[in-house]
Amino acid sequence: MINQQIGKACCGCKMCGDLCPKGAIAFETDNEGFWYPSVNPEACVQCGLCVKKCPVLRETENKTAFSPDVCCAWIQDEDIRLKSTSGGVYYALAETMLQQNGYIAGCVFSDDWKSAKHIVGRTKADLERIFRSKYFQSDTAGVYRQVKALLEQGEKLLFCGTPCQNAALREYLGREYENLVQCDFVCRGINSPKAHRAHVEELEKRYGAPVEFFNFKNKSAGWTMLGLLVTFRNGEQDFTDRNTSAWTEGYITSNLYMRPSCEHCRFKKIPRVSDISFGDFWGLDGGPENMRKGMSLVMVNTGKGRKFYEQALPLLHSEPQTLEKAIAGNGCILNCPSYNHKKRTAFFQNLDKEDFSRLVFRLDRGMKLKRRIRKPFSLAKRLLRKLTGGGERT
Repeated sequence: MINQQIGKACCGCKMCGDLCPKGAIAFETDNEGFWYPSVNPEACVQCGLCVKKCPVLRETENKTAFSPDVCCAWIQDEDIRLKSTSGGVYYALAETMLQQNGYIAGCVFSDDWKSAKHIVGRTKADLERIFRSKYFQSDTAGVYRQVKALLEQGEKLLFCGTPCQNAALREYLGREYENLVQCDFVCRGINSPKAHRAHVEELEKRYGAPVEFFNFKNKSAGWTMLGLLVTFRNGEQDFTDRNTSAWTEGYITSNLYMRPSCEHCRFKKIPRVSDISFGDFWGLDGGPENMRKGMSLVMVNTGKGRKFYEQALPLLHSEPQTLEKAIAGNGCILNCPSYNHKKRTAFFQNLDKEDFSRLVFRLDRGMKLKRRIRKPFSLAKRLLRKLTGGGERT
């Protein structure tokens, strides 16, 4: 049974629940807000499918054996580009699928903005809900069955999710479907839904009103500032950036609430598991305008992916780049410092007792001090290398 073998290595994809022929698998949420499979022994018939198909235990083989075609791209619609997380490439891909009367499957916020789930849709309204990033785990229960049913009916579909969710879909389907295009994104690590909920509830308490809109990586201060904009029903707004956001501090800087399995992710590698991968193209100097509006990294991994990307090109500005530049700017393509903070346990022990922001900044105070001390030494080292002819490291 899957719960006896997977343990904390579980990535939370929930595919085994869709797969079980007897409906014997449910999911229990732990004190960190992450779900794990729980098997009802009375309903289980020991078929072994949950173990055989698990993308983590099976280590799903990736699709290709060659390097991807790499591009820097952004959507030509300026309004969508500014609203998107990076360059708006996902929006262009999804709109292309809708133009072909196909379906899109991806992650949306709940109505109260406190959780997220995967849906399948085929309207512009569905696309508006799916696009933009949600930096915590999405509930994918049921989506694999929905996707397969549509594919079996001959419908076209674009699926977007984390690399592990894409691997789970491939295992669930068991074969290649020409009418399916799979997209993953460069994933740093997935965060706790409980941590996100605590953050939202703290903000609602502070502003005295429910959240009306929640926007990770808002570009009001520019793409590179990692802005977080929250608006409330009473008309108030809260905007923080990479220097002031508790969420960014706990996620990007400290890894306080990342899923345990992400520390040893089995899916950050090339070749990729999906037809197309995308993310932020960090490390390129695109000039002030592009650095404000955002640029997407695109990796086209398969022939099917190449064909579909070419169909989306009328909506995009796209220029070729190299894999080396992509990896240099975004190490999460292959790996990244996805280590868990040494005070992670303390974070979850205190999350129910203390406001989210106060807890993050209190626990990370020592790390902040170390960074302040380290920064001038790092600058001095770089200056010394230049003066001694060592050059600048890239």
